[in-house]
Amino acid sequence: MIGRIFLFEVRYWLRQPMVYIFLLILGLMVFGAVSTENIQIGGSIGSVYRNAPEVVYNFYGLMSFIGLLMVTAFVNGTAIRDFANNTSQIVFSTPISKSQYLIGKFLGSTFIALIPLLGISIGIIIGSWMPWQDPVRIGPNMIGPHLQGFFLLAFPNVLFTSAVIFSVATLTRNTIAAFISAIVLMVGYLIAQSLMGDMDNEVIGAMLDPFGLNALDQSTKYWTVSEKNTMALPTNGVLLWNRILWICVSIGVFIFGYLRFSFYDRKQKAAAIVEDNALVPAKAHLLPQVARTYGASAMWKQFRHTIRMDLKSILTGPVFIIVMLLGVAQLISSLSLVTDLYENTTYPVTYNVVNVIEGSLFLYVIIIVTFYTGMLIWKDREAGISDIKDALPTPSWLSLMAKFTTMLVLLLIILLLSTGAGMVTQLLNGYTNLEPSVYFFYLIGPALLSFGFLAMLALF
Repeated sequence: MIGRIFLFEVRYWLRQPMVYIFLLILGLMVFGAVSTENIQIGGSIGSVYRNAPEVVYNFYGLMSFIGLLMVTAFVNGTAIRDFANNTSQIVFSTPISKSQYLIGKFLGSTFIALIPLLGISIGIIIGSWMPWQDPVRIGPNMIGPHLQGFFLLAFPNVLFTSAVIFSVATLTRNTIAAFISAIVLMVGYLIAQSLMGDMDNEVIGAMLDPFGLNALDQSTKYWTVSEKNTMALPTNGVLLWNRILWICVSIGVFIFGYLRFSFYDRKQKAAAIVEDNALVPAKAHLLPQVARTYGASAMWKQFRHTIRMDLKSILTGPVFIIVMLLGVAQLISSLSLVTDLYENTTYPVTYNVVNVIEGSLFLYVIIIVTFYTGMLIWKDREAGISDIKDALPTPSWLSLMAKFTTMLVLLLIILLLSTGAGMVTQLLNGYTNLEPSVYFFYLIGPALLSFGFLAMLALF
């Protein structure tokens, strides 16, 4: 039965375009990084071959972390599909055990989440074949490093991510909770990386890294250029123990979710029953006569009301609060080091503070833009009122422009808060030349244009 559930999930997802879209995206990203100097993933490739084994390992390590939200989409979709479609009780009433159900779904979704990562090898190989490549910078395409990168780096990383997201999704039965967990996992990892950068014991830091990037760096940091071009990863040492440790952690997380999962619905508080004799018929009232207007003034009021309503729902929602708290934590940890440069103490000049804010906060801005543009578009349909709203005497462009303006206002609020945090950091360090114009022309203005364009693409 586990095999049947596994094959059902595989067949289901292989019929969905999302698998091939993610495969294409990852393949194009790596293809661009290998075939040209203008695109970089995790820094410059350096003087090694552009398809060297060390490059393959770095791409598999980085992309399996960057693709965390991609893994979440597959695993969460599998975990909550029966609950979202209201078919869970039908499935649970069949002679299927909890172990068969959970293990089959978990293995199926994890297998599917690994497929787009094959685009890394495809992108590297095709990128090395391009006619404009300098033959001196291209080495032989060896299959061994690709297999090692996939099984030593990508597979344990996806397994860990899948175990966490699958457990959260099956226990909460909520998509938002699953994606918040993925964001927390990503942000927590980035914060931990910045805190572990000054650890004296590099082996402990490498072992505590769930995605193996520190362990990979430990294994290859003393390689020469020739060794980076030819050597395979060692099958012993800190990288192997790191992988074994986090595979065991992944199994432990899945077992925890398995033990907590139940086929029975949670107890819900019953609604109060109102007696019939308590109902009092309402008196009929004549509706007042009103003049209906559909001019520019009415549309302007609708425009402002839509922005105010959407903005309030976003700013007071738990997702925005959690993501911004994580972003603020990351920003504070980064700004606390703004005066440290190559073990020297420097002034927190404005352009340096702006660079720190861009590097720390923009990941969260991308998450917020991606999540809330989708939420604004699908909100009416998920609430079941899309047909009613479409029947109202308002032009379609009004709603879209209001949503786009909402995203711009939301971006402006985030950028102003980050600007305030940067100025406070400067003042706390005794630096009073704040230069608001630098913040506006180098942070707020360019960010509004770039992320506003991203929001426009997502909406339209």
